[in-house]
Amino acid sequence: MRLGIISSYELFRKGLCALIASRPNCSLVLDLPDVPEDLDILRSAQPEVLLLQCNGGAADLEVVSRLHNLLPKVKILLEIDKADEETELLALRAGARGCVSKSISLDTLLRAFVVIGRGEYWVTQGVATHAISKLVHPDTADSTNSSGLTPREWEILALLAKGARNKDIATSLSVSENTVKTHLLTIYRKVNVDCRLAATLYYFEHAKQNGKLHGKAVPAPAKRYKADPRPEHDLTPTG
Repeated sequence: MRLGIISSYELFRKGLCALIASRPNCSLVLDLPDVPEDLDILRSAQPEVLLLQCNGGAADLEVVSRLHNLLPKVKILLEIDKADEETELLALRAGARGCVSKSISLDTLLRAFVVIGRGEYWVTQGVATHAISKLVHPDTADSTNSSGLTPREWEILALLAKGARNKDIATSLSVSENTVKTHLLTIYRKVNVDCRLAATLYYFEHAKQNGKLHGKAVPAPAKRYKADPRPEHDLTPTG
């Protein structure tokens, strides 16, 4: 199996690379500290499964969505310090095949590689139950086509998904930060989310379907991805 690892933690990355290289039927084809701007590096390496170390923030999941869209044959496994059920679900929606923690054993990690490599998903029982529930009761699934967002609200949501804070959005649109906060609260209510992370994922789910949103191209991710330090359940859309 052709494996790739992307992690900014050199000791973790190099140690894992050495352990994987010692295992039969495993070929390490990619070893990088960060997601490259030039994705031809990934295309050339052609990993079957890519282990991507991240913090699970909105910018991280934006990167996952971008990789999934541009390199659909690469199956992404996220390594997250603390992956709760909500983060795991958002990661799957962004295009990941599963999540693991740093505390996972090497044997379990290798099993996750095998499972994902054959086209399946590596999920916790809670997430599996949630997915089955959506199939059994499809009427309860979230609607992604009836948000009723105005063009200005889509514009603000696009900037938020690009990683802009309230102050940056206000400057870009020549409005006050209070106006941006009001718009965000309205957006959250319309799309039934309660944080920036969920709003970002909502945006990129539409981007996957349409390629563009209301005439605007999907925003390019930042050069380096960093986790959003704000609490995931903070209801106040501060900058």
